[in-house]
Amino acid sequence: MKSNIIKKLLVLSICIPMIFTGCSSADVDNKNENQPNTEAKENENKEEDETQATDEQFTIGIAQLVEHPALDASRQGFIDELKNLGVKVTIEEKSAQGDVSNAKVIAEKFVKDDVDLIFSIATLTAQATKKAIEGTDIPMVFTAVTDPVYSQLVTAMDTTDNNITGVVDAAPIKEDLQLFKDLKEDTKTIGIIYNTGESNSEVQVNQTTEIAKELGLTIEAVGITSVNDIAQAVDTISKKADGLYIITDNLVASSISLVANLAQEKNLITISADGTHVDEGIMVSKGISYYGIGKQSAVIAKQILVDKVKVEDIPVQAAPEFDKRVNVKVAEALGFTKDNKAFEDAEFVE
Repeated sequence: MKSNIIKKLLVLSICIPMIFTGCSSADVDNKNENQPNTEAKENENKEEDETQATDEQFTIGIAQLVEHPALDASRQGFIDELKNLGVKVTIEEKSAQGDVSNAKVIAEKFVKDDVDLIFSIATLTAQATKKAIEGTDIPMVFTAVTDPVYSQLVTAMDTTDNNITGVVDAAPIKEDLQLFKDLKEDTKTIGIIYNTGESNSEVQVNQTTEIAKELGLTIEAVGITSVNDIAQAVDTISKKADGLYIITDNLVASSISLVANLAQEKNLITISADGTHVDEGIMVSKGISYYGIGKQSAVIAKQILVDKVKVEDIPVQAAPEFDKRVNVKVAEALGFTKDNKAFEDAEFVE
């Protein structure tokens, strides 16, 4: 028995070192197999960095001048496109209710909250935001602004050196005015109602007046300061003009149904630079899609926040195309049919 125990101990004394030697060798081999090379490790780190950048959460403040279909569409287009682009955001929405002082308070609140970006919808909110972000590193993207240079938001359309850029809502004015002549060949005078307190509207009146001369037309512009002035303005225009051109004026847009009804009572042809107005009773529009420029603005926001593109490298953009829409009921009430040449390629709203 004793000799058997001694034999077993001798066998173990020989095997144990072999076992440990085998394990040590296997561990080294596994380490070599599992050890990534330097290049692979760098690529892995790079992928992790990109994932972290994509997953970053941002806070965006939306400052909207007033609630009406066009500006609402821009806001929704912006929000929807951010989601489509996979940008993770917390959004704070504020409406100034058409009040410039409210716009100032909203912009200052966003700056105090240190949001990552401010999306300003309309000229007056953009101007208020510009003042609020001075001296900060908070970028602003605007939309529903016709002439950001005239409104002193940017130095030039391709010079965005003050941390501000965006998408303009400039309409195809000449094409819109030509529609009046296509619908009624002997048209001579076109009326415009505009808010005297909005630089965006003043720009459009001046532009339209100059372009009208090229077509042998005269512009009868009537300024207003509140919604209460609209009825009188439409009445004045009806006595001097053949049609009413609706520019992208926020005061007028906020009461577009009233404008449309009054104009129809006066048998005025109505054409708008804003496609959403057709749903509210304006006869024809050939203009931008406000939902579309909201989406464009979201792409810019992603470039700034996620892709880390400098604002100064993103020039102000314009809508790539225009949509023509016709309100069939209003057109028929004024004696026009769907096969009218002026309605060619239009979307008919029944």
